[in-house]
Amino acid sequence: MSSIQCEECGVGRCRFVSTPYLLQLGKHMLVMPDSPSYVCDICGNRFYDDEFLHGVHYLLKQAAEDSRRRAKRRRAPHTEPVPVSQVRRSR
Repeated sequence: MSSIQCEECGVGRCRFVSTPYLLQLGKHMLVMPDSPSYVCDICGNRFYDDEFLHGVHYLLKQAAEDSRRRAKRRRAPHTEPVPVSQVRRSR
């Protein structure tokens, strides 16, 4: 793949390389090693491949939906136990 001119500095050439992708999610850090990106050989500006970013955002959306479904199941109403004195006993 050929390089492209850097939009940040206008002088350097951005080359396709694999670099770590870091994303802070609240108090957590997502780290994806060997992510496809472009890095300028002059200013060091880095940007990531659009297809890769769409994939990451899709996976995060799916994980959030799964987490909400699990939380909803945990909050399901529980039936109240019936006191023993009110339970009819068979003879």
